[in-house]
Amino acid sequence: MFDFMRLLGGNRAGATRGRGGSGRGAKPGVLLQLRLVFYGVLLGLMMPVIRQIDWAALVPPGFKIEWPTGFGIAWPAGHLRVPGGWGWGADAAKAKAEASAAATAAAGAATNAGAATTATGALATAAGVASAASTIAAAASALSGGKPVSARFTICGHAKRIDCMVDGDTFWMAGTKIRIADIDTPETHPPRCAREARLGQAATLKMQALLNAGPFTLTPIKRDVDRYGRKLRIVERGGKSLGAILVRHGLARQYGGGKRSPWCGWA
Repeated sequence: MFDFMRLLGGNRAGATRGRGGSGRGAKPGVLLQLRLVFYGVLLGLMMPVIRQIDWAALVPPGFKIEWPTGFGIAWPAGHLRVPGGWGWGADAAKAKAEASAAATAAAGAATNAGAATTATGALATAAGVASAASTIAAAASALSGGKPVSARFTICGHAKRIDCMVDGDTFWMAGTKIRIADIDTPETHPPRCAREARLGQAATLKMQALLNAGPFTLTPIKRDVDRYGRKLRIVERGGKSLGAILVRHGLARQYGGGKRSPWCGWA
C-alpha cells in the first residue's frame, strides 16, 4: 500500500526497491500498472462487502460528517463547518441571504430609533416652547405689578442673559433688563475707584441674595423705561422695598431721578 502511494506521488525509486534495497526488478511503469490492476480488482471484489457495512454504527453517537456540500463535523457539544465542496454556491447564497436579512433588520431598528428620537425631540421642543411661553407670561404679569414672581439669579457673564445680576440696582429677569427705580448703587462696569468697586460688588451680592430669598413684586412707577431701555420698577416683598435694605446697609442711596452723586470719596 505504501509502495502504491509512493508511486502515485512520483517516488518511483523508493517504490521499486526490493528487499535488498538495490532497486533492481521490473520497470516502474509496468509495476505501477500491475499494482493498479490488482487494487482495482481487489476493490471491485470488496464493494459488495463495503456496501453492507453499517457505517453509522462505527461513528460515535451525535457525531456527524457532512460532505460534499462543504466539510462539516457535528457532535453533541458543538459544530464545525467549513463552507466549500460541491455545495459552495449554496453556502455563499445562504450566507448572503443571512447578511441581507441582518442588514434589513438593523436598518429597520435604526429607522424606529430615529423616529423615536424625533418624536422625543419634538416633545422636548414643545415642552421647552411651552415653558418659555409660561415664563414670558409670568414676567409680563410681574412687570405690570401683578402676582409675585420668583427666579434663581446668577451673576451676569458673557452668556445670554436670562436671570442674572448686572450690579446692585440692575438685573435681568426672563430676558428683560430691569432697573430698580428707588435706589442707586456703586458702579461696577467699570468702577471709578477701589472703594466703589468694593461697595459695588457687595451691593450686587446683597441684592442677588434678596431676590433669591423668595417671591417679590415689581411695582411700576410713572416712567416705564429709562433712556437705556431698561424697565423701571420698585422691587418689593411684603409691601417693603428691597432697595431700602441696601440703603440701610450703606450699599445704596435713595434715588428719585436726576443726577447721581459719585461714590468715590462719598461717606
